[in-house]
Amino acid sequence: MAIEKAELIFEDKLIHKLETLGGVKQWKYEPSIKTTDQLWSNFKNILEENNRDKLDEPLSAGEFAQVKRIITNLKTPYEAGQFLYGLNGVSQVEVDLDSGKHVYLTVFDQAQIGAGNTRYQVVNQIKRDAVIPGYPDRRFDTTLLINGLPIIQIEEKADYHDVDEALNQMHRYIHEQQYGDIFSTIQILVGMTPHDAKYMARTTDEMFNKTFAFQWQRKEDNTPVLDWQEFTSNMLSIPMAHQMATNYMILDGTPRKQMIKVMRPYQVYAASSIIDKVRQHDFDINDQEIGYIWHATGSGKTISSFKTAWLASRLPNVDKVIFLVDRVALTNQTVDEYSAYDPEKGENGNGGVVTDAANRWVLSKKIKSKGNGIIVTSIQKMAALVKDKKGINDIAKKNILFIVDEAHRSTAGDMLQSIKTTFTRSAWVGYTGTPNFDKAPTTRDIFGNLIHAYTIVDAIRDGNVLGFKVDFETTLSDEVLKEQYLPAYFKARYPKYSEKQIQDRIENLQLEDMDDMIEPSVYDNNQKHVELVVKDVLDNWDKRSRNSEYNALFTTHVGGNKASTPMAMMFYKEFKKQNKLRKKPLKIGITFSQDNSNSDNQLENNKSLEEAIKDYNKQFGTSFGVKDAKEYTEQLVSRLNRTIYDGNYVDLVIVVDQLLTGFDAPQLNTLYVDRTLQGSALIQAYSRTNRVYDMQTKPFGRIVNYRWPVQSEKLMKKALAEYGDKNSANEQQGLDTSVTNEVISPNFKKVKEELKVVVKRLSDTTNKFTSVPQNLEKNRQDQMLKDLRQYNHLMAMAKQDDEYDEQNPEKFLKEIGLSQKQEETLTTTLAIKLKKKIAKRIDADFGDIDLNMEHIHEVTVSYSYLKQLIAELMNQKHKKEEEKAQNTAKKIKELSDRMDDRKKAEQINQFTDSILNNNGSNFNYPVTENDIDEILERYSNRSMREEILAYKRKWGLVDIKDNQRVNEIIYNHVQGTDDLNMNGDLDNIIREASQVYTTDAEDEKIREFGKFKYLRSLSDSIREFADEITKKY
Repeated sequence: MAIEKAELIFEDKLIHKLETLGGVKQWKYEPSIKTTDQLWSNFKNILEENNRDKLDEPLSAGEFAQVKRIITNLKTPYEAGQFLYGLNGVSQVEVDLDSGKHVYLTVFDQAQIGAGNTRYQVVNQIKRDAVIPGYPDRRFDTTLLINGLPIIQIEEKADYHDVDEALNQMHRYIHEQQYGDIFSTIQILVGMTPHDAKYMARTTDEMFNKTFAFQWQRKEDNTPVLDWQEFTSNMLSIPMAHQMATNYMILDGTPRKQMIKVMRPYQVYAASSIIDKVRQHDFDINDQEIGYIWHATGSGKTISSFKTAWLASRLPNVDKVIFLVDRVALTNQTVDEYSAYDPEKGENGNGGVVTDAANRWVLSKKIKSKGNGIIVTSIQKMAALVKDKKGINDIAKKNILFIVDEAHRSTAGDMLQSIKTTFTRSAWVGYTGTPNFDKAPTTRDIFGNLIHAYTIVDAIRDGNVLGFKVDFETTLSDEVLKEQYLPAYFKARYPKYSEKQIQDRIENLQLEDMDDMIEPSVYDNNQKHVELVVKDVLDNWDKRSRNSEYNALFTTHVGGNKASTPMAMMFYKEFKKQNKLRKKPLKIGITFSQDNSNSDNQLENNKSLEEAIKDYNKQFGTSFGVKDAKEYTEQLVSRLNRTIYDGNYVDLVIVVDQLLTGFDAPQLNTLYVDRTLQGSALIQAYSRTNRVYDMQTKPFGRIVNYRWPVQSEKLMKKALAEYGDKNSANEQQGLDTSVTNEVISPNFKKVKEELKVVVKRLSDTTNKFTSVPQNLEKNRQDQMLKDLRQYNHLMAMAKQDDEYDEQNPEKFLKEIGLSQKQEETLTTTLAIKLKKKIAKRIDADFGDIDLNMEHIHEVTVSYSYLKQLIAELMNQKHKKEEEKAQNTAKKIKELSDRMDDRKKAEQINQFTDSILNNNGSNFNYPVTENDIDEILERYSNRSMREEILAYKRKWGLVDIKDNQRVNEIIYNHVQGTDDLNMNGDLDNIIREASQVYTTDAEDEKIREFGKFKYLRSLSDSIREFADEITKKY
């Protein structure tokens, strides 16, 4: 009761704060609105008021029912987002008036954000009846209405609560289908405590992921906003709250993955800053350079740049927005991503404002066309159009905003400068994760000053990307290099050098001696080196990849402008040779471009490509030829990033330069580097590995270097210092090498020390690994959960380290303060008990508690022994040996608690309880181990039939004609699939039941449903029930 009171006080403070925010428009608190019906009535009044020019009188009940039906039928957040966006930012509902007149009533107009007739209201403690029978009624904390429709939902928690509890609560609302009817329009969920606040886009039940809940950040330094008042002032003020739910929402229409996304603070700052500058830009007299955005690779530049392009295309002073991509190969990818985000693109893929250009003639035509669309093209095509000069004068007169992706790559060569010179009335914005600070022309020279920075240090701190674990392996020792390789290498490179000069050069290696971008290296085409590298990759594969749960890229390069393909093929052939010796060979591919140069290497290069494609065809059952090199590469990439539909993925892909920039694959965790990388190229390549996937099993992006270990480490530290500190954008700024510590994961020794501390805390909390804190000790339970998650994270890091001895894990356990028995108890019995206690305490499902333990050994439970114990228990109960039976039951539950198959474990536990409760009379005694499988199956089937019967009674399905068909479709159901109505069976069941439910349903609430509500509720309920039964049995 004290907690509830504290939360209500906090809620009152929040509402008061909201009422004081804003300028022209303010939030108005409506204390009298407490029910769904009152919300509908309020919305009806505002809709009528805002459409007086179209309505002669208030909407009748029948007319408004049409509006309610449109909103109630919004089944997903994506559909709601489409409705709220409408057409060109105007959302309308179509109504047939009783008079026969046909009207379109405006609900939202994005042109009136924070202005015009837009109404902003706050309501609280809205009572919501249970949608699915069996679930409790709910009461929502605070809801923000725009023009009468719920748009932002806020759940508050008092002090000493975690903000995630508020998010979990809203997840339960989603699961219980509470965001239906008028609440279908909710776009943003906010969890808030006095000392923390997070926001996220509303999702479907299965896509809910708190990883995508964000704290607000301060613009100047990207530090998180924790105080609720500062959060409210920044994000929930007017017009910001309205902009967040419209301008800064993304409708992602990617097929089969439709969702809405809300922008993160740094993305909002970038887009809004650029739009402000472009709005004020005078294309006749101002300099062309607007500025550049420096956002870390992997932090979501595509979303930022799309919203920037979209909002800019709506500005009255902009004729066209052209999005330039440096690589021709990436244009299609960018068009696909942009098209998915285009709210005006039709379901069939037609329409919309995002287009690409197949060639320079189409490009010219699209620039000339009327309308304010977004054109995606490559710098190469645009430069070719400029060079062609035909009709260029007509299009050069337009006010064009160029937005350049991967802007660091655009500073080299004359192409971009020629475009700028030709389009004199253009304005330029660059997006990059790695600006060019040193080589002229710099990113600043091309685009102007830095507008906003969000560095890799910021992104790692916020959990938007991972840090790196970097290893520097030695294949050729200093001694071997100096005595065997370097003398011959320098003799060939400098034939006029004396022996003394060669020795002096060896003792004082220069930077260019180790940079394979400048000259060939002693590592190039070195068979011994290749053999040792491949051996290291394969020997450590299972540990680094977590037994192929993750995959890897391998890059190599030959210096001195020599072809690198032969070196890549050396590695490919050596991998094939050593891979055959593995018990489970890896699936390895290689990609490089077909050679059409007529050079000396052309024939050899294309023979190599032919060999690689032939191997690939054999491995994956395809039929590519050398002429299909582009299609082959595209499919190989889809196997690497695991987007291919057949689920047959590749483990390792060898590349020279391809895929080292602009390539996203969350399940790629390792980059093997057999070349010298530095500066922006190093950051871009390393960043292929640090996409967030599962923070426990992928705690970092892994980099393994095989050349010049000392020099490579120096180059890495320099690059990380440069791109981890936004002050690098300032000229004459010294590098802060301490930044490296924030980007590089701790070494094995440090991880071990941190584990010792966590294990000591867990030992204290669990009374030396014997018990779990009781429900009255809430804080200790929560601390134990936090410590177990930290234990998992650190243990996952340790187990993937090359120093970890997987053959002798007991030694490692001893070093961190655990015996093998204690580790087993902690990670099985105690972890499961804690999850159960917390789930019960907070009224959540067991599976909702996010905790999957890392085990030193695979935990195996002898099922045979378990069956022996179950047989023993049954015989003891039959003989009335109560004490023995209790002890045996305890052993069974201890063993079942350690089973990974939780469904089987729960079934065994339930059966054990039923035997203890004297429900074992219908069996033939004595029972043996061989009888147990059949007994458990019979028990499971009986339990399932009883649950289905109880469900049918509740909904009135027992006496319908298709009574047995209900059982059949549930028995045959596959969890998570929409297979209940394959032959129209579910439709028939629901139709029959709707004729008799008012008399046959045992649940009184269900009998009182109107027919339409019954039809809809049963359809939703039976799908959920089928999932639950399948999951349980």
